Amino acid sequence: MSKIFRKASEPLSADFINRKFEKYGLSENPFPITPYVNQDSPEKKYNGSIYDDSIREDEFEKIKTNFLNISQNEADHLRLGFIIDKSFIGRGNGKSSFLLHLYKAVNSDYCLDISNGVNKCFAIYFSPDGGGAIKSFDKFVDNFFQAICKKQIINEALAILRYEAIEELNDWKKPSEVAKLDESEIVERLNDTLWLSNNTKSFRSVIAKQIFKKPLLAALPAEFPLKKELAGSKLSNQDSFIEYYSTLRKDKAKLDFVFDHLVALFISAGFNGSYVLVDDFEKIPDFQSSNQKKDFATQLRTVLFDGGYLNSRIGFYNFILALHAGVPRLMAEPWSLAGMEQRVPMSSALEQKHIIDFGKLENKHAITLLKKYLSEFRKPGYKGKELSPFDEASIILLANTSEMNISKILKNSNQILEAADNEKISQIDTDYVNSFFSKKNESKQLEAEEKIINNSEKVDLLKKIDQGNKK
Repeated sequence: MSKIFRKASEPLSADFINRKFEKYGLSENPFPITPYVNQDSPEKKYNGSIYDDSIREDEFEKIKTNFLNISQNEADHLRLGFIIDKSFIGRGNGKSSFLLHLYKAVNSDYCLDISNGVNKCFAIYFSPDGGGAIKSFDKFVDNFFQAICKKQIINEALAILRYEAIEELNDWKKPSEVAKLDESEIVERLNDTLWLSNNTKSFRSVIAKQIFKKPLLAALPAEFPLKKELAGSKLSNQDSFIEYYSTLRKDKAKLDFVFDHLVALFISAGFNGSYVLVDDFEKIPDFQSSNQKKDFATQLRTVLFDGGYLNSRIGFYNFILALHAGVPRLMAEPWSLAGMEQRVPMSSALEQKHIIDFGKLENKHAITLLKKYLSEFRKPGYKGKELSPFDEASIILLANTSEMNISKILKNSNQILEAADNEKISQIDTDYVNSFFSKKNESKQLEAEEKIINNSEKVDLLKKIDQGNKK
């Protein structure tokens, strides 16, 4: 029989996999083996959805107080802020999980709940393309627009505008049927040509004319996708906006569209602001020359503060940049030359409302972190201790040996639990944690020695002997 159809005598079964961590009361190893957040991962241990508010409670409260609760109508509201890692231990201090938590908190009720109805704002989250792909501001804007589209907020804004126009025109054929639709359904239906034709009395152009009675929309250029409906063209949706953006070749045209025209659309749909959460901002200046850094900072100043864009005039987009500890020093000179240091300094010895310091975890936070991950994967009916198979002392040792870096803590927790399961260890104590790190350090030392040997200059002994005999 072909090897393709032959089976192993002892194949891995789902039952074996499910039993692997059963003795610990766990359905699987709860800790990620590569603990870097991927927003699009379907697995909760990788996509940032496992989160405990208490770990970064102070940081969230500062953003809430200084950004989310401040009316967007205040002329001097903060338009730019920084989440700055205060530790030089590298990536993995939990900024990505924090930003995704903030993203979800804002979007759950569009900040109306957090701000007591003062602000209706949506949040956008993205991490710039890495590897030096973004050196100019227009490439950054490309990433920003992609993130806007990923949020599907354009479709929602269009649905809001159409709904309000149809209500004003008293144009529903069956209002009771529309009232039964949930939020996602109504956004989908109001961007669907056939459904709109079947459920409204007027032509699309009549609804469009009602929409464009809003002053900010009336001033938009004729080529703006929604405006084409005035002439009876097909219903526009987010795909129309993506297609239109792809035709914009000049940097100025992109900036006009994102920081002027889209802002007009969102304001007309009832939003009074947006929080733009930019993760891993260091991916940009790490690859820029001094001039590129200065140009980037100058253009950021223009679109946020003193350009001719609608966004510059009112501060609709509020950018919050997550920075590695070394970025303020890297950007110090170009930031100052661009006139940004006077407006929004990246670093300061004084307390600043727009700077959110992101320090190391404390022991109590490490315990809370592991408890949260363990609880997410407990088997039904589990009656044991919350931290089992760990205890507080073993977690504190693990966390401190991992330099209080969240990524390292989670990765080492994964490996320790895996090793304990293989070795049939029922309780992970400080002795076991010490033993694990001792073996890990020995392994690293052996790898380093092997690398030195492999990289050392090779000597042909036979050739050397032969050369000696000739002398």
